[in-house]
Amino acid sequence: MSHGGGSHYRRVGLMARKALVALVTVGLLPSLLLAGCASSSPTGTPSDSQAPTPSPTSTIIPEPVDITAAFREIAYASCDKANAEGVVESGWDGTQKAILVPDSEAYQDFSAVFVGENGVPALIWETDSFASCNASNVYSLAEEAGQEAAIDLTFNEADGTYQTILDQAPDQEAPFVATYTVSNGLIVQQHIDADWGEATIEITYGMPSDDDIAFLRKAVDAFLAEN
Repeated sequence: MSHGGGSHYRRVGLMARKALVALVTVGLLPSLLLAGCASSSPTGTPSDSQAPTPSPTSTIIPEPVDITAAFREIAYASCDKANAEGVVESGWDGTQKAILVPDSEAYQDFSAVFVGENGVPALIWETDSFASCNASNVYSLAEEAGQEAAIDLTFNEADGTYQTILDQAPDQEAPFVATYTVSNGLIVQQHIDADWGEATIEITYGMPSDDDIAFLRKAVDAFLAEN
């Protein structure tokens, strides 16, 4: 069964590129409940006795009845919003970001660009490269093929995170582990832990800024000049 009337898998350039499917995990922000009370005498002088202040208590987030269904809805909603409104995903060392604009704002039929640490933009061909869309794309493609998505999820009630661990190729030393943070039903952060290191990606939905769009235009102009 497809979601939202069609596939979430979206090509964002004129050429197809091999999908970079980085499977994901999802998490909710943990919270702490602090409580305490104190009394004072009518005259403003300290009272002889005060109620004890409880120790901070961690909130336990109950596990969804259907973990897969809950995560799938979050993944779909996140990619839907990114495609409809645009998204900027920034992180790594703080100098790199991926930018996606809606189809209505595409430049010369291109919609996505990655900006490296040197500030040089490079076109992105498919939404698999976006943390807000890669899990949704896996579900959509599996549904179209009549198969179950190969996403093995676990849920941690202590901090509300979903986690997926993927085995890597024989030449890679560690599995790929990713954790998503969710706010208001949308993925807002992805933390990756792999054999090449760690990275945290912050996700901001909405139309990218003029400066971000300028990166897209620069990358497109350079590509078209060479092809």
